[in-house]
Amino acid sequence: MNTKISFWLIPSVAYRPFFQEMINSLSQAHNAPRFEPHVTIYSGNYTADESIDELIETAVKNVTGFMLDIGQVGYSDLYTKTLFVQFSSSAILTQISETLRRNSAHPSAYVLNPHLSLLYQHLDQAVQKKLATEVVIPYSQVFFDEVRAISTPEPVRSRDDVDKWQTLSVRKLAP
Repeated sequence: MNTKISFWLIPSVAYRPFFQEMINSLSQAHNAPRFEPHVTIYSGNYTADESIDELIETAVKNVTGFMLDIGQVGYSDLYTKTLFVQFSSSAILTQISETLRRNSAHPSAYVLNPHLSLLYQHLDQAVQKKLATEVVIPYSQVFFDEVRAISTPEPVRSRDDVDKWQTLSVRKLAP
């Protein structure tokens, strides 16, 4: 049986509380699920005989924590991208994503689009636009130092789906 696994890049402890508080506040205000701040770097289907730990180890071998440049706050019609912080791509991020794809038994067509979602909810576009203009990110860059593998339902369309997420592996990046 295949399992959908998403690989997340996690902000360092210096940045994580800011984003977690924003997610929690927006979730409460809009009756939405809470989730951990993350940037999805790759997602695909995996079989029980694939070692998720080995995939991560190979993808982040010799990789130290790194910064991503913040672009803008945006919004979309996608449930998991209701409101988000867009990041600029980077060579190291692309390398990790492509290494995960290359070493997967069943590579997916996942397209890397680095962003950190702040809210998962079905909202009117006018509300989303207003929120996007009100969110202030006090950073121009964010430092990331951890990769996680998360088992997720496919697709994610509701709080129930988010509640089913399970962490399968955690790998800190070298300082």
